[in-house]
Amino acid sequence: SLLGYSVEKNIAPKLEWLQNYLDLDEGQLRKIVLRQPTLLGRNMAPKLEWVQRRLDLDNAQLKKMVVTSPSLLSISIEDKIEPNLDWLQTRLDLDAPELRKMVLSHPPLLYYSVEDNLEPKLNFLEEELGLPVSEVRASIVTGPNRLSYSLNKRYRARLEVCRAAGVDAYPVLSYSSQTDAELCKRA
Repeated sequence: SLLGYSVEKNIAPKLEWLQNYLDLDEGQLRKIVLRQPTLLGRNMAPKLEWVQRRLDLDNAQLKKMVVTSPSLLSISIEDKIEPNLDWLQTRLDLDAPELRKMVLSHPPLLYYSVEDNLEPKLNFLEEELGLPVSEVRASIVTGPNRLSYSLNKRYRARLEVCRAAGVDAYPVLSYSSQTDAELCKRA
């Protein structure tokens, strides 16, 4: 519990270190701490250094990732981050710059469940939409946020609508970032 920590001995030095290491302003630091208060009980240096080294990030890129997705500070390297990076790189045949670009664009890729989220979506796009692996890969590399949308509520539901309307399923992936209303206007 954070209540047992000394402000002077534990919390203040960690806040100061994090602020200096990532060159955070007060608002950014506050946002991170409010979203991930338990990080104050952790040594963040090894994780930040590992992520920076593994993805070959400069300081500004690391800062952007942490400010955008503070929860990455609470995720295990061994149990989640490293396996996810390895899986993405292998599954999508990514080189290091492509992997870095994807993760910078959508940091939650570091902690999505491979078994329950990433793999089922990629399989759906390839198998149920019948898209070539190369097309799925290109689409995900350029828009990794496509992996954040619900398989059932966004992808499957839209595929059913396209099939019922007798139209091509192409919009299911290509317009995945659009709301249902925006998609209907295009159809």
